[in-house]
Amino acid sequence: MLHLVVNPVAGRGRGSAALERVVRSLERAGLALAVHHTERPRHATELVSNLPDGSVPVAVGGDGTIHEVAIACLRRGFTMGLLPMGSGDDFAFALSVDRFDVDAAVRALASGHSRAVDVGWVNGEPFVNSFGSGFDADVARRIEHAPRVYRGLGRYLFGIVTAMRDFTVREAQVWVDGEEVHAGPALLVGTQNGPRAGGSFLFSPRARTDDGLLDVVVAGRFGRAGTMAILPKVMRGTHERHPRIHTFSGREVRVLWSSAVVAHVDGEGLGDQANEFSVCLEPGGLRVLARPEPG
Repeated sequence: MLHLVVNPVAGRGRGSAALERVVRSLERAGLALAVHHTERPRHATELVSNLPDGSVPVAVGGDGTIHEVAIACLRRGFTMGLLPMGSGDDFAFALSVDRFDVDAAVRALASGHSRAVDVGWVNGEPFVNSFGSGFDADVARRIEHAPRVYRGLGRYLFGIVTAMRDFTVREAQVWVDGEEVHAGPALLVGTQNGPRAGGSFLFSPRARTDDGLLDVVVAGRFGRAGTMAILPKVMRGTHERHPRIHTFSGREVRVLWSSAVVAHVDGEGLGDQANEFSVCLEPGGLRVLARPEPG
């Protein structure tokens, strides 16, 4: 049985607006379903944790809703589905699920076809798309508190501009699979399971959710002007040629900052600030209702 876990405020209410149409389409496909609405942060995790065995939770919302549903699915061993209705929908992008093609997403749920995707873990918290520390995490934190008048790309630009007011570049050491790959100033250090983060930024264009590897992105010393100049290239995925940006692949990552920084998982804040992060990969740790990758 499908259990739609709906975030009514995701995408400025886009999920709630499409819900009636989604329910009709799934019922026409002969699928039994129930609808649950979230009311507060982490409520999606609570709802899915209490579902009966054999349930198939479907996250109807953005990356934050998907993250919360995935946490409970990993605990319960559930296969999960998704109907992307957020402002970023980066995990859906990684799975080639078109956020604006509701009918195709419904067909994927109705087909029952699932695929295994990798899961990252950082300091005990899972993520399905990305973990970031430093500047991008500070931007994500500010996006969470952006005025509602901002939407879509505007919310991300708000986060970037306001993060510039407190701009700081700290020292960081980074190890990938036990080998030190960076020691020095760093704008940000992140790991990507999918290619995109922040709704528009292709941090690692070649990242795949099922290749058994995390892509590690380290941006070195950047000032305010340099940061603003590199962001359009990150949006296009052409930043990797920059001499102060380095990418690596591996299954275990350790990041040690010279002082505490903010961090995010799938765009959601990762608890209090910290200066050390231990990341590992669980290959094929989660099954998701989605079409197989071509080829």
